[in-house]
Amino acid sequence: MIPLHNNDISLLIDPQRGGGILRFDWHGKAIFWPARDEECGPLGLANFVLVPFSNRIAQGCFSVEGKSVNIPPNYPAASSHHAIHGHGWTTAWEVIAKSEEALHLRYQHPADSWPWDYTCDQEITLTAHGYVHKLAITNQSATDMPAGLGFHPYFPRTGAQLHTIFEGFWDVADDGLPTKWIAKTGAYDLSADDPVDTVFTGRKTEHRIDWPTHQLTMTPDADLSETHIFVPPGEDYFCVEPVSHMTDAVNRDGLKVLSPGETWSTRVEFSVTENDQPA
Repeated sequence: MIPLHNNDISLLIDPQRGGGILRFDWHGKAIFWPARDEECGPLGLANFVLVPFSNRIAQGCFSVEGKSVNIPPNYPAASSHHAIHGHGWTTAWEVIAKSEEALHLRYQHPADSWPWDYTCDQEITLTAHGYVHKLAITNQSATDMPAGLGFHPYFPRTGAQLHTIFEGFWDVADDGLPTKWIAKTGAYDLSADDPVDTVFTGRKTEHRIDWPTHQLTMTPDADLSETHIFVPPGEDYFCVEPVSHMTDAVNRDGLKVLSPGETWSTRVEFSVTENDQPA
């Protein structure tokens, strides 16, 4: 595990577990819901990256230029019938460079059931109030490759209010696949009793989460235009995930297409301040 720290911020990252973040603390206060334990699986991390797609691909099946691709379910505990969250979150990443306040990790994927070679880089850099998380993917294959990127942070739910404004969300079936888009302006109410696990669209603002003593502003690049919100029943955490596409986008012409040798990079900035305004 690799610690990063400055005067106010500390991160703990495990390259062996998806290059995932185990803790993000500000003045000793946990901003992310901390990793459940030191041996937890990827869903127990505090934040992990989504590459080369986020959320589900229906039955793991899609076609590109008339050729069928079939990806076996890669994490049955999260989705028994569908491929989910790509590759990076369940594999080890190589440490390319590190210092007290920055870390560069790399994952190289050889073609398999996902029939493209690609390389992905994470660059994590502390700032005075938080950190910047950069993610870049390069198509190393000789043919065009569909690609999506995203981030999957967990947050403490107690006392939290989400202030992001959206235009609507995707209604989903029991297996998490989208069925129809529903217009719903405003922010999602985290205090609602109904669980949610879907993509919200038409983000109008930065993501701002208020707790009684502090607030987090999460600023994604414009190409992370969608937001998956996950609020499970009976748990004291929730997820607000900046992602580049809707669920099952590869079957709905919603993924970016990278030419051979092309690199696509995006980033999210996390910034924490004291909460001197009413929540």
